[in-house]
Amino acid sequence: MMDSTASLNRTGETSDSALEALVGRIMDACEALLRTHPEGMSELVMLRTLQGEPWYLFGTIDFSSPAALYPVHFLLFHSLYRQRERLAAESGETIDINALNIRIRQTYNAGQQEAGQHDALHAFYRDLSNHDLGESTINRMLDDFWQGITRPADDELTQACQTLAIDTPPPDLATARQAFRRLAMQHHPDRGGSNEQLQALNRAMATLRHHFRGHP
Repeated sequence: MMDSTASLNRTGETSDSALEALVGRIMDACEALLRTHPEGMSELVMLRTLQGEPWYLFGTIDFSSPAALYPVHFLLFHSLYRQRERLAAESGETIDINALNIRIRQTYNAGQQEAGQHDALHAFYRDLSNHDLGESTINRMLDDFWQGITRPADDELTQACQTLAIDTPPPDLATARQAFRRLAMQHHPDRGGSNEQLQALNRAMATLRHHFRGHP
């Protein structure tokens, strides 16, 4: 089984037709999963479910690497936004798309798409060209996602340093990166760690990157 997605080649590239075919399979699988889980499911649970039988839509996913995780995350959300459009047109339903809980529900007005469906996130995820972004762009997006436009507060910085087991304030970004890599390997699920621990490390690293943004 291949890394990232089952239909991606070893360079992470795929033809337009193969990518569209994969998206179609993900759309169908997502609807089937959400129909059998009306209470919804998290993105993490959905990704892990789609890795296994009978779907096998995603291969190995390195949850400790934002650059490796992003293409998989993007394909899932791209497929969900497209499936949401399909359901709105066919059954008057919508999909709540949130990393913590994804679920199908009936809209208040079956004849209209809900306000917000054409928001910035919708526009971003519907553009399939955003599937291929550079690592620096991905890291910058993560910074903005976790921290918004303001610098992290002192307590956030302290918590991030504690998570990475480094001094507060941290001496430099290189020290934070070294600690992150060491702990990410230590807490990798293949070594007995958990995805929750990796997510906490990713959040801490995003806080530190944001803290040092604009610093030498």
